[in-house]
Amino acid sequence: MKTRYLPWIATALLGTTLFAASGCKSCGCAGMMSHGSSHAAAKPYPLTTCIVSGEKLDSMGEPVSFVYQGQEIKLCCKKCRKEFDADPAKFMSKLATAAVPEAKTDHSSHH
Repeated sequence: MKTRYLPWIATALLGTTLFAASGCKSCGCAGMMSHGSSHAAAKPYPLTTCIVSGEKLDSMGEPVSFVYQGQEIKLCCKKCRKEFDADPAKFMSKLATAAVPEAKTDHSSHH
């Protein structure tokens, strides 16, 4: 009687293992535990445009999203991901420059 549940248990375990090993579509991270921890700890992407092309993030469909060195990165398409991967330092410095808020001038001291 106990053996009739064994195929169901085996199927459930195998399905869970395959799902966890497949990673997520947006960043390709392996497994659910990695996905939750890497994205939760990442600094949010501060721009509404692709750091590679300058296009709006939704201009090419669903943005490509991943975490690089603790920073969430969003790109407009897979082609930009290839370009980012070829020289990530270039785009990370570009992101750092673009993410710096402009200094606000205090006009109250002039009166």
